[in-house]
Amino acid sequence: MKARSAAFAVGYVILPSADVEAACSGVGGLDRFLSPAETAARAQFRSMADSQDYAASHVLLRLLATHQLGLEPLAAPALNITRQCPGCGSTDHGRTVLPGMSLSLSRSHGLVMAAVGPASASVGVDIERVPSGLFDGFDNYVLDPRAAASMDNTDVPSRMRQWVAKEAILKAAGLGLSFPPSAVALVSAKRNSGSFHAVCPEQPLIDGLTIHHVPASATHLAAVSIRGCGPPLPRDVTEVVPALLAC
Repeated sequence: MKARSAAFAVGYVILPSADVEAACSGVGGLDRFLSPAETAARAQFRSMADSQDYAASHVLLRLLATHQLGLEPLAAPALNITRQCPGCGSTDHGRTVLPGMSLSLSRSHGLVMAAVGPASASVGVDIERVPSGLFDGFDNYVLDPRAAASMDNTDVPSRMRQWVAKEAILKAAGLGLSFPPSAVALVSAKRNSGSFHAVCPEQPLIDGLTIHHVPASATHLAAVSIRGCGPPLPRDVTEVVPALLAC
């Protein structure tokens, strides 16, 4: 398989789960674009909403990857998408990867997000619905001491921006929540006030990653974390998903 460009930019798509399902409805539904393992995992969800979000996020990721590779949408289930831990080499956890590409996906209460980039980009994404309140201990778990001291403790959206950014960072590093989010500091990037650098000298997989907050919806926040690439670009949904209707 050959990507459209050897040095392609990181691209992402955010869509309602219902829109992804609707696009697939005329060609066999969401399951037609999932791998057998993903179909089995979907069946374990008791909530229909959670099942839809899980399936839609994986379908969106596969469709975005096939689009980048210049393949037809129906090639999506056969893509060799796996996980790999950059620390221990395990394939049971870690970053989502495809040969020559770095990928990431996220889902939250009816919205799904996927991103793809070159293997060197170490892509990580997160999308979250902004809650009315935060759980006890949120600041100690998520915020570094400087951020905790400087932020208004009633400002839920700003605190959630930290959470979304750090989730994306930890996915990009392949560590997930096995590493404490509070150990990561976010420093504004001088060249682009809309982006931040992750500062974590004790963990080189994290230190120096760049985080970009990207538009999601009135109820959700989203972020993309990458290394060594320019800002992530939104992909044209009409090219990535509705092409299914012609299959």
